[in-house]
Amino acid sequence: MAIISCPQCQKSISDKHQTCPHCNVALGEMDKQSQQRLAVRTKLQKHQSLMNQSFIALILFLGGFLVLYWQHPEPGSWQQSACYGAIAVGVVWYLVNRVRLVFLKRK
Repeated sequence: MAIISCPQCQKSISDKHQTCPHCNVALGEMDKQSQQRLAVRTKLQKHQSLMNQSFIALILFLGGFLVLYWQHPEPGSWQQSACYGAIAVGVVWYLVNRVRLVFLKRK
């Protein structure tokens, strides 16, 4: 009995399991090639999801910056606070997603 990682959820399971107890994917019916394809597909979906989130974070950052640049909200107003908040959230979210992408590529 060996411990393998599930091709769908990447959690450790026994190679004797017919289905993954975590995500319920049927492993007993798959050959090695199907399991590899499932693992690659899952990794690509995760990568695409992180890229989409990075794009949304970038739009949030740029939206806050452009409103701040073109509208010139009054200092101390809620519009200025909202712009600074959007910029801060966008930058942090973008950087976190980029780090997550680096770790995903290392796996």
